[in-house]
Amino acid sequence: MGFDLFKTGPRVSPSRGIKLRNGLLAGAAILGFTVLVPLSAAAETQVSFIGGGAKGAWTRALTAMSECLRQNSDIKATVTPTQGGMDAFGKLQADKGDFGFTYQSVLFPAWDGSGRFKGKTYQNLRVVGVAERLAVTHWVVSKSSGIKSLADIKGKKFAPGPIGTVTRGIVTSFLEAAGLGGKFDVANVSSSEMNSYLKDGKLDGWAWIGGVPTPAATEIAVSGRARFIDIGKELDSTGFLKKNPFFVKVTIPAGSYPGIDYPTTSFGQNGVFVAQKTVSDDVVYKVAKALWSDKCVSYLSKNLKSLAAMKDSPLSGIAFPLHPGAAKLWKEKGLDTSKVRTPDQM
Repeated sequence: MGFDLFKTGPRVSPSRGIKLRNGLLAGAAILGFTVLVPLSAAAETQVSFIGGGAKGAWTRALTAMSECLRQNSDIKATVTPTQGGMDAFGKLQADKGDFGFTYQSVLFPAWDGSGRFKGKTYQNLRVVGVAERLAVTHWVVSKSSGIKSLADIKGKKFAPGPIGTVTRGIVTSFLEAAGLGGKFDVANVSSSEMNSYLKDGKLDGWAWIGGVPTPAATEIAVSGRARFIDIGKELDSTGFLKKNPFFVKVTIPAGSYPGIDYPTTSFGQNGVFVAQKTVSDDVVYKVAKALWSDKCVSYLSKNLKSLAAMKDSPLSGIAFPLHPGAAKLWKEKGLDTSKVRTPDQM
């Protein structure tokens, strides 16, 4: 059975809601009423950002983005957290919000109904640009577990990421490609429980996707009880990267985490800022232009390491269709969009 995105009730998108407000003003004028509205309020563009978990990296990033928009434009963005990355993805696909984060590794199979989405297609999102730094898959086990390679997780209690997270889907796909699907005891623990369970012996290992360094990995490394696993052998033998070109092989350098004095090989990808296809080209253009302005890029990259990628090309590694509003901006900036697929080429 294919993956079924969360279903929620209807909502009126703020970016479309602005039309309603202007319509009310027009109606009042027709009826002869005098309505006093501050010019700034009348000209304000409202959009909604859909984040991941309340304390997750994407919600923090979107909150910082909304603050930068507030300070440097006439755009007001509300930020709504969800149960996780896949919940946010579902809400955006269902037009319950305007903008958010996801990965191309989620967008592509959702478009053609493959992988976890088998039997159902979701084609309502378009890329605005690369915004999040490389998110790397971390493979962490307890030293007492006896696990020294990925193959050793057979029969062990391993957490492939909390239910409803993007991590869960990506890690599960890789483990299946490596022939380990169904060969370990799946532990359904939250990100806040992973390390305590590992320390208490209730869990043998976990996987989590985040930048380097990522807080959860730093926390457990400090304890001195963890070992980081290298999966370079499995990446090569499975052909996983060739089948999923939006991922890149990554080496986590020795010393990236306390007490981890050896490098480990894994894979990662950049997070992409996306928009619902129903958001107008003008609104997407305005949001992207403000966020990728010198002021916002400087503010965001200094305050959140996760958004450091905004200093680089917004089209780096992008193959998924762009929103027309974003495509207009990048072309104006002289960027080559010819390698990015159009919806007709998907």
